[in-house]
Amino acid sequence: MKHSFSKRIISMEDHASLINLFNSYETEVYGEVQTSEADIQEMIESIPEADRRGLWHDGNLVAISILTEKDHRLPSLLIALPNDHMDLYIGELAEELFISARRKKETSSDSKTIILSANLEEEKKAFEKYGFIPTRYWFQMKKELKDLSIASVSSSYCISSFNPDTDAESLHQVFEEVFSDHFDYHPSSLDEFKKRFLRPSFDPDLWFVLREGNDLVGFVFCTVNNETNLGEITHLGIRKKWRRKGLAHYLLYYTFSKLKDEGMTTAALSVDSDSYTDATIVYQKAGMYVSRGFTRYDLKV
Repeated sequence: MKHSFSKRIISMEDHASLINLFNSYETEVYGEVQTSEADIQEMIESIPEADRRGLWHDGNLVAISILTEKDHRLPSLLIALPNDHMDLYIGELAEELFISARRKKETSSDSKTIILSANLEEEKKAFEKYGFIPTRYWFQMKKELKDLSIASVSSSYCISSFNPDTDAESLHQVFEEVFSDHFDYHPSSLDEFKKRFLRPSFDPDLWFVLREGNDLVGFVFCTVNNETNLGEITHLGIRKKWRRKGLAHYLLYYTFSKLKDEGMTTAALSVDSDSYTDATIVYQKAGMYVSRGFTRYDLKV
C-alpha cells in the first residue's frame, strides 16, 4: 500500500501542529498533557534545524524526531501518533535520527549512542526492529502537593537557594561526586555544567543546596510548568558520607513545599528502577507513587 508521507525540518510555523501531536500522544500514553507550549517553543528554538524533523501523512503532522548531543550520548526524542501506522511513522523518522547521528560522529573520534525512551509496546517493537537495544527501565514517580507533612533533621543542616555566582564550582564538584558511580555516568567540566544556567527553564530559586556548616552535602534541581502545574525534580543527590541520615527525605519535603508555593499541584521525577541507592524506596517513603514506567533504548553509531 502506498502512503503519502512527506518529511521536512520542523519550524515555528509548525507550532500548532506540534502542540496537537504532543497533546494527542501524551493524553493517550500518560493520561494527561505534560509538555507545555513553552517547552515546545524552546525545543524548536534550541535544536539545530538539521536535528529536528517532522513527518506528515496526508498533510497532518504525525511524528517528530529530535536529536541532541551530550558527550558521547545523543539523547533523542521520537514520538509518533499512536495509531495503526505507528510502526511506519517510527521507521520513517528512525532514518532521520541515523543521518543526524552520523553527522555528529563525523566531527568526533568517539562512538556515539542514540538514546530513546519507549512507553508503549508498539514503540518497543519498532525500536528493536530498527536496531535499538533496551538498556534500562525507569519509573516516573509523582506526589500530589496537598496536605504536606513536615520533615525535620538536626539544626546543623540548612537549605538555601542556589547562587550561580558563589556556589557554581562547589555544586559542580558535589554533583560529579554524587553521580560518579551512577549508570552511564560521564564526567562534565565546570563550563559544561554552567551551560545549564543558560536554559530558559533554569531558575536559581528552584535549585536548592543543603549544607552542614561549610560543607555542601546535597542538592535538588527543579523546574516548573505553569501550564500543567507540574513541578519536575530533575536531579537530587546526597554525598555518600551523609546518606542514610534522612537528608534526602528532608530535601524532598522542602522541595514539595517550595513547588506548592509556586502554584504546582503535582511533583514528578524519573528514577532508575535499578538504582543502587534504593532511591525508589526513599521516594515512596516521602509519599511518591509510580505513575508509569518507560524503557531506555540505545543504538551505537
